[in-house]
Amino acid sequence: MNLLLARLSSEDRDVVARMLELSYQGAVHDTLAVLHEREVQPFDDGYEGTPYHDFMGRLMTDWDWPV
Repeated sequence: MNLLLARLSSEDRDVVARMLELSYQGAVHDTLAVLHEREVQPFDDGYEGTPYHDFMGRLMTDWDWPV
């Protein structure tokens, strides 16, 4: 993997990094959705709806965690 990444341009590495970031975010969202659906505590309730809604909202720069 390192050899492949070393051959990529900086712009291509940025694209791969963004793809991995979005994949990770999607996986976290899906995991939280399943945990909520199965009513696994503490994922059975969220601050702003459901835990997966909270997670997606926190990815936005203008949505702060509750105090």
